[in-house]
Amino acid sequence: MKPRRLFLTLALFVALSLVLSACAQKTSLRFSNATECGAATITLTNADTGNVSEVTVAPGKDAEIEIEPNVDYNYEVTYPRQPDYTVCDSKRVTTKVSRGQTLNIRLESVRDPALAQPTPTSAE
Repeated sequence: MKPRRLFLTLALFVALSLVLSACAQKTSLRFSNATECGAATITLTNADTGNVSEVTVAPGKDAEIEIEPNVDYNYEVTYPRQPDYTVCDSKRVTTKVSRGQTLNIRLESVRDPALAQPTPTSAE
């Protein structure tokens, strides 16, 4: 094989490898439900197109949603129930992720000690 042909073959191989690796990098949001609030429902909206997707994540589970890079997304997290002494507020957040990156979002519930205070009883 002539040196020029070998160089072109190697250059084509390197270029193809770079293109394939760029295509393989996914951009995503990964939600981890570490709450005591039941299944978390995530509603994800592409701020540019208005396209909406919804996913439900069971407690102790993860869900990964592939998104377009460098685009604003609004997500809302809601829960089916409010357990005793635990705060499970819904959340509304706007985020943007760079190409090939994954943003990890850990959903957590918070114990509220004020809710756990005993109710005073009357003395008889």
